[in-house]
Formats: sequence, C-alpha cells, structure tokens
Amino acid sequence: MNTIKNDSQNIKQRGKSATKQLFVWTSCWVLSLALVAFGPKFFWDYATTFTLIAIFINLGFGFKMIIANKQHLICMDEMQRKIQLEAMAISLGVSMVFGAMYGLLEAVRLISHSPNPSNILFVMGISYGIAVAIGYRRYM
Repeated sequence: MNTIKNDSQNIKQRGKSATKQLFVWTSCWVLSLALVAFGPKFFWDYATTFTLIAIFINLGFGFKMIIANKQHLICMDEMQRKIQLEAMAISLGVSMVFGAMYGLLEAVRLISHSPNPSNILFVMGISYGIAVAIGYRRYM
C-alpha cells in the first residue's frame, strides 16, 4: 500500500519537476527569440556578430525546450500523454493546412502584404490549446 502511494508521489514530483523545467526553457527560448527580433535594432545597431550570437543562443534554448518537452511527456500518465499527443497532432495538421493556404493568399492576390510566419505560430498555439481543452474534457 505504501509502495503505491510512494510511486504516485514520485510520479507527481517528477511531473512537477518536468513542468518547471519546461517552463524555464520555454521562457528562455521566448526571451531569446525577442532578443533576436529586437536586439539588432535597439541594442547593437545590426552588428552581425551579436546577431549571430543571439541566434545561436536562441537555437540552443530551443533545443533545450524540445528536450524538456519530451521529458514532460514522459512524466505524464497514459491519459495525459494521449491528450497531449492528440492535441499536438491536431495542431500540426491545422498549422500545415493553414500555413500552406496562408502562404498562397498573396500569390492569388487575396491579400496585399507578405504572409507573416508568426501568424502561423499563433494559429498553432490556439489550435493546440483548444485541442488540449477538448481532450481533457473528453477524457476526464
């Protein structure tokens, strides 16, 4: 009986630790992305060396975020993992369909400006969040 309780506590503890790690690396990645976006203009006057350093830092944080996300998935129970994987699949599909169509809108002259890739990330995040909420509602 105590073994089951200890295992449950260990799983919860590992989940909390993995979630904390994911938060830290995601925050670092977002902040370093902002540095790449705004640093050249506001901090170092488009100096190539500093921009390249910021890009490599961002790629490093992105790599750590991916590893933390994988570890976060490993620490989840089966139902949570299923919900997350389904949400990721839906988000990937929505982003691919939206991105392909969004990229063509300028070429077919439905919009006058160049498509901004950040809009695809926005759609990806929204579709992921909605899919997670629907998954939790369905399985909980």
